[in-house]
Amino acid sequence: MSRMLTALGAALVLTLTAVASAPAKPGGQGGPPAADPIAEATATAQASGDGSTATATATCPPGTKAAGGGFEAPPTGGAVAIVYESVKVGQHSWRASVQVLDPAGTGTVTLTTYAYCRAHLSATHTAETTVPTTGQAQFGPTASAACPRDEVAVAGGFHMPPPLLSPTVTALFFDSLRSASGWDTTVFTGPAAPSSLTSEAYCARSVDAPAEADGASAPNTLDSTSSTATATCPAGLSPATGGFAQPQSVIVSFFFVYSSKRIGDSWQVSGLHSGGEPGVPLDSAAYCS
Repeated sequence: MSRMLTALGAALVLTLTAVASAPAKPGGQGGPPAADPIAEATATAQASGDGSTATATATCPPGTKAAGGGFEAPPTGGAVAIVYESVKVGQHSWRASVQVLDPAGTGTVTLTTYAYCRAHLSATHTAETTVPTTGQAQFGPTASAACPRDEVAVAGGFHMPPPLLSPTVTALFFDSLRSASGWDTTVFTGPAAPSSLTSEAYCARSVDAPAEADGASAPNTLDSTSSTATATCPAGLSPATGGFAQPQSVIVSFFFVYSSKRIGDSWQVSGLHSGGEPGVPLDSAAYCS
């Protein structure tokens, strides 16, 4: 796996030596007490073989709506999952998709999608923005989905076409974060081919913006090792959605983010590090209500 990740990093670095990520992460203004319990629904799917894909959709129990969602697809047997979709589906489900990077063909990736469900939840509508990528290696672009002025983004998601065109990629999702007006998604553009990315904000009226809590892993300098960042909500609050970022990553040192999910009253993000120096951290954001 170490040689595989190093090879992918080398393919990108031939086009661009180093590009830094520096997303802004505005804080929320507070939210309602967590009087509405969060129920978790899950769905799984598997994929084997380089370039194969898997999609899983988790659906909330009757009488509840999806307040947010997440995903997990840990590397195994030399196979790495590239997450290219994590979105809300209607009012009741969450869907995630991955593509397998596995030139040796020795591993199987298992994707788990999470939907975090509440009974007393306002219906949302989706605001989305799609931007093109050029096929020229660079940090960016960012797609910013904005809610109407009188609405609040209670969650957000992202998607793009399957990105792997061996031996490199069209783009990798680096950041997925709530903004002051909606939801921002940023990629690192790879040199494989032009493509596009879409950011989605799930907007609702008459709700307070969630409070934001942040966490970061220690800087990672080791190729093919994982880091985990955990953001914990203030007492009395809990996250039904969250985000991730890698604000110091460069193309010779970055993460394949393979997990972004709720753990108790925290939001936990994990990624597989590619490259060595400089050491870079992985960031987690919990949006608490």
